[in-house]
Amino acid sequence: MAKYNKQLQVKEIIKCGKDPNYFFKNYLKIQHPVRGLIPFDTYEFQDDCVESFLENRFNIILKSRQLGLSTLVAAYAVWMAIFQREKNILIIATKLTVAQNFITKVKTMIRSLPKWMLLAEIVENNKQKIRFSHGSEIKAVPTSEDAGRSEALSLLIVDEAAFVRNFDTIWTGIYPTISTGGRVIILSTPNGVGGQYHKLYVDAESGLNEFNAINLPWTVHPERDDDWFDKTTR
Repeated sequence: MAKYNKQLQVKEIIKCGKDPNYFFKNYLKIQHPVRGLIPFDTYEFQDDCVESFLENRFNIILKSRQLGLSTLVAAYAVWMAIFQREKNILIIATKLTVAQNFITKVKTMIRSLPKWMLLAEIVENNKQKIRFSHGSEIKAVPTSEDAGRSEALSLLIVDEAAFVRNFDTIWTGIYPTISTGGRVIILSTPNGVGGQYHKLYVDAESGLNEFNAINLPWTVHPERDDDWFDKTTR
């Protein structure tokens, strides 16, 4: 029986490693502000985003507030770090507390997993970084002009990019670190016109750069309707 269970676990690990959406829905838990620790039962629009992350090296997202996209990209980072070796994942956030909150989210997800799914051990664990014995790590840093410049990145995530100070300078400095094959997810709520994020998104929609543009208005959320919108805008 124990051998049979071991075989099932190996099959599940392989399945999860191939399909992040399967992994999220079946094994990942997230912290809900009211309901506590709950299964990460993703919505269809979130599943579509993950498919875009897999299919495109460069993704840029224009999103409404409270769609769970920061949680989704945290989950994607967890999936990549656990199931792939030597992955260097960096999150650039607007400030230190936001960066630390991102890592807290990541750690909550990892703690919720069954022990047998974590093939690699955690060898470094602090407020801004978690590193595994197979060489993969997730690090979150606040905005600075030299953020990530000296690192070869497997995945760069820029959260609320339209609100990141000097994003044009940061982007110019960090682009060479992903030129060897690294992937990028840039996401933000709107913050007017102008600036590096706005230019990248508009150019992506026009097919003028390598980014895949993803537009997520409030209507993509299945639990939001006109009544919700009226109440929220009031």
